[in-house]
Amino acid sequence: MRELLNLIRVLISVDVGIVVFCYLEDNQIWLYNTQIAFFATSLIVLGSFIGYSNMVRRQIENGNVGEDILKKYDDQFDLYDEEDEIKEKELEKYKKKKLKWYEALLFSFKGGFNLIRILGYVALIAGFLWLKNVGIFDTMSFLFGVSVVPAVSLVYLFITSRKYKSRQ
Repeated sequence: MRELLNLIRVLISVDVGIVVFCYLEDNQIWLYNTQIAFFATSLIVLGSFIGYSNMVRRQIENGNVGEDILKKYDDQFDLYDEEDEIKEKELEKYKKKKLKWYEALLFSFKGGFNLIRILGYVALIAGFLWLKNVGIFDTMSFLFGVSVVPAVSLVYLFITSRKYKSRQ
């Protein structure tokens, strides 16, 4: 969670830089385009980050990691008797728990897909349509606003991963 807060701080500081640049250049069209794209893309990236971290956390809580998972990849020819027992138990659980289509749809939101990401996509599409209808859509500034968040996130995660590697 600390990494998420640090990433949000970095994104806010980059956004402040973009706003200051747009005001110094006195370019309202760039300001509107970059801010709508930046906000929507930030929601998408942060929603993805939260969704995937929750999914990994649930997998760890359910015990779906560890030696059992590694044994699946080590035993390609299914030689272990223990594996057969595990597979039979999983098959029994699956047979007991068949979901209807609407239940499967509702439970799919528990995975890496969440409401914040959906709102981000809706904001991106609605912002694009609004800018287009008002007549102030600028392709370059919108693409710049969309590309800043993934680029900053990638650089931030690269720098923090190198920091963690140097500690070990």
